[in-house]
Amino acid sequence: MTTLKDAIDDLFNNRRLAADEAVDRHFAPAFRQRVNGTWDDRSGFLARVVQLRESVEHVTVTVLDELTDGNSYAERHIVELVQRDGERAGQEVYVFAERDPDGRFVRIEETALALDSGRPGVGQGPAHAQ
Repeated sequence: MTTLKDAIDDLFNNRRLAADEAVDRHFAPAFRQRVNGTWDDRSGFLARVVQLRESVEHVTVTVLDELTDGNSYAERHIVELVQRDGERAGQEVYVFAERDPDGRFVRIEETALALDSGRPGVGQGPAHAQ
């Protein structure tokens, strides 16, 4: 079973995997995602990943809560992005999702809160990853 942290690591930190290979590994063919109220299908999601890969140097995910019940998945994490230009950004993300029998995500619904980039811990790198 894939986790969101595993997926994000492959999507943005494992550059040996092409974006479409990383998406195939963690997301089912019928995958849909809703972020802050806006739905995207798998092809739109892949396009966003490709675009973000061009500007993001590294992503760190700190899992705060993670629950699984059958194919249902809920998780809360801090995501810290380091852009290629050195700029840093952080968000606290709340996720409800569903996985297929193979363990790949079929649906993700999430809401994100921007964090103050001056907040201790934001953008501090892998030491904060779990």
